[in-house]
Amino acid sequence: MAGVPIQPVLIVAFALALGKVTHLPALPLPPGLPAWALPVGIFVLLALNNGLDTLRMLSVARGRRGAAWLAGFTQAVLFITAIAGLLSNLDNPWNLAAFSAGFASGSVLGILAEARLAPGHRLVRIVSSRRGAAIAAALRQRGWGATEFAARGQDGMVTLIWCHVPRRQAGSVTNEALDLDPEAFVTAESVRLFQGGWRA
Repeated sequence: MAGVPIQPVLIVAFALALGKVTHLPALPLPPGLPAWALPVGIFVLLALNNGLDTLRMLSVARGRRGAAWLAGFTQAVLFITAIAGLLSNLDNPWNLAAFSAGFASGSVLGILAEARLAPGHRLVRIVSSRRGAAIAAALRQRGWGATEFAARGQDGMVTLIWCHVPRRQAGSVTNEALDLDPEAFVTAESVRLFQGGWRA
């Protein structure tokens, strides 16, 4: 059974409690601003904040200190601005709904951004019992390096192929292998450090 995400619940509960014990001035808004503008603004800020969180964690995992610092700084600005809008206008339930929806939507935004923008490399492993040589030749013809190994599986000899590619090309390598052998077993993992090789 999936658990309820606890972080947004705690944040909203903290905002409600803080709003009851403090007397914050209303967030200054331009005159004539429609009522829906603040909830929309809160939603956008929280969605961007959580989207950046995914990229910040990727930067930390890959040791990119400058990118991690910039993402963290921007996150803090977005979060403080959104929480200020929420705390100073707690009488509007749409603000609470926008805060929670923005928090949840930001997670999806982060996944999409990570898939399209995140740099890095992947090691694609392909196991084929029938078309290993053909798959390796096709990968090399497309400009990807492919290293073949003879291995033994449950039903006999198989070909194991390692292919190291930029992250965004891993899907193309997988599709190429499965087109030639629909029964091939394919896995991929992120590579943090590499050096040398046939393109070095």
